[in-house]
Amino acid sequence: MTRHALIALAFLVVLIGTAATAQPLDTAEAILDRMDENTHGLEDLDAFLTIETYEEGAIELTQRLRLSLLQPDRMRQEYLAPEYLAGNLTLTVGDDMWIYIAAADTWYEKDLSDLSSSEQPWLAFRRFLRNVDDEPDDYAFDLVEVEDAGYHLVGLPDVDDATYGRIELWVDRETFVPIRRLLYDVDENLLVELRILEIEQVAESTYLARTMKTYDETGELQSVIHYDELIANGGLDPALFERELPDEGGEDV
Repeated sequence: MTRHALIALAFLVVLIGTAATAQPLDTAEAILDRMDENTHGLEDLDAFLTIETYEEGAIELTQRLRLSLLQPDRMRQEYLAPEYLAGNLTLTVGDDMWIYIAAADTWYEKDLSDLSSSEQPWLAFRRFLRNVDDEPDDYAFDLVEVEDAGYHLVGLPDVDDATYGRIELWVDRETFVPIRRLLYDVDENLLVELRILEIEQVAESTYLARTMKTYDETGELQSVIHYDELIANGGLDPALFERELPDEGGEDV
């Protein structure tokens, strides 16, 4: 798996949470259920993101994109910067994905049902769509400890083709947004760590992790993702998720 794929996958299960109950929960299942409840209050999301990738402590690449989600299974990603990526677009409805490469004026199609979780880094953004399978479903989680910083969960593979050998998760007790995440390979080697810096309420009982950072196994900063602008439940037009047919000069692959 590439470093960029690992960075993107690290954001699974960390984007949105819901308001807490008064009493601490006492099982991993109950905590995961509360994390999933965010989809009940989120009908659509329209956001502009900045993604910075780091190399040896310096910014190697800055990307800006518009992310749009519409329940139950639609996603649109439009690249705005850098210039050589601007205009590139992905549309996803259910298991069907269309990728538009602006420089070639060409659409490509993928069947997501043929891909594993490790081959779908965009799941990081799709996970709060109700009809999209969630990678943590491949793991059996236990509640290890209830700490001041949050619930500490550990997940071990429950299927043969799980992406990771172990997942550790710390979940905020008030918002149910994961605030820290560690991913290990099958040999117990740390692959990536995710830290949450800001949690913001974006809708009734719905909270978003506004800024996130990933670190490699040595603790070196790898990426920063920040939501610059976002609107939740603003009433997105379904036509935004429809693919335009290629004109006479374009191709459809």
